[in-house]
This record gives sequence, structure tokens and C-alpha cells, in this order.
Amino acid sequence: MANAFIPRDTVHAWSEQIGQQLGEHETSIQRLLKDQRRLTKFIETYAEQMGPGTAGVCVYMTGVIARMFELAGGSTKSATWEQVRDAERRVLAHLDALLPLDEALVDRFHGIARAQAHILDEAAMVLMQTPSPEGQPEMDPKESLKILIVSWVVTEVLDANWRPPAGFAGEATYAYHHIEPKPLPALPAT
Repeated sequence: MANAFIPRDTVHAWSEQIGQQLGEHETSIQRLLKDQRRLTKFIETYAEQMGPGTAGVCVYMTGVIARMFELAGGSTKSATWEQVRDAERRVLAHLDALLPLDEALVDRFHGIARAQAHILDEAAMVLMQTPSPEGQPEMDPKESLKILIVSWVVTEVLDANWRPPAGFAGEATYAYHHIEPKPLPALPAT
């Protein structure tokens, strides 16, 4: 059974905080990815099929997702390969419902049941609706979708292994909550 949802406003605030103060979170992100060896191997395998810039964004995005689970408190067990592969199969089964790769893809994404949907809504907003930093080219939509798929698998696996802290006040049901995207700051070079 999936956990209660971390509220959307909380997820967005953490996302902005991590983006603006990456140095304060970087050590934790690296530790979290190192502690989840199987997920890290899964991410690396998919990243090999991406361009160098896209692969770096993928690692960054999944690290931020892992950090959000840590910020929520509680504990997260290490993933098994069976959990990773099961989540990958479940996510890929929705690919036909997401496509085509058009402006309505994110709306279709919101209609699919997902663990920690607010985290994934933030990822979709950042990857597919937020303007690129000034002076940087827009990310190829196909590459953005690849990162979203990897992020979705990672979120499903982390949620399955996360035990929220006592008294966690999450949301029992999901309802899309719109947040207007604003331009991102430039990502650090990888």
C-alpha cells in the first residue's frame, strides 16, 4: 500500500530550497544515492542512453527526489532488484497512455495513479513546463520524458521502502495542485 502523499506545497518548497541551496544538500544527496545502490545502478543504466547533459540532470533530479523523502522524515530501506524491476514494469506499462509527446502529456500524466504524485508533479513541471535558464537551450522533450520515467520508477521504489515518521500528516487522496513554473537557475556543471 502506498504512503500518504507529501503535500504539494511542501514538495515545491523543498524543490526550490534544494535548487537554490544545492551546496547545503549535495552531501546528503550523494549519500542517499550511494545508500541506494540498486536504484543508483538503475539510474546509471538509463543515463547511459541519454546525452551527457541529460544524464547529469537525471542524476540530479533523482537525487533531489531521494532528498525529499529524507526531509519528510522517517526511514527508507534499501531497494531490492525485484522492487526496481517491478516498478519499472508498472511505469512502462503507462507509457502508451502518456504518449504522444505533446503539450497535453503532462495533463495525461496527472491522471495516472502514482506513488507520491506531488513529487512527480514537481518533476514533470520542472522537466516539461519550466523554461530553461537564460542562455541554455531547451531540453529535448524526448530526453525530458526519459528523465521523468526514471524519476517515476525511483519515486515508486522509494515510496515502497519509506516508513513515514510517527504523526506524519500527509494527504490521503491525490488532487492535482497547479503551481506556475518559473525559470530555473542554471544547474551546476557535471
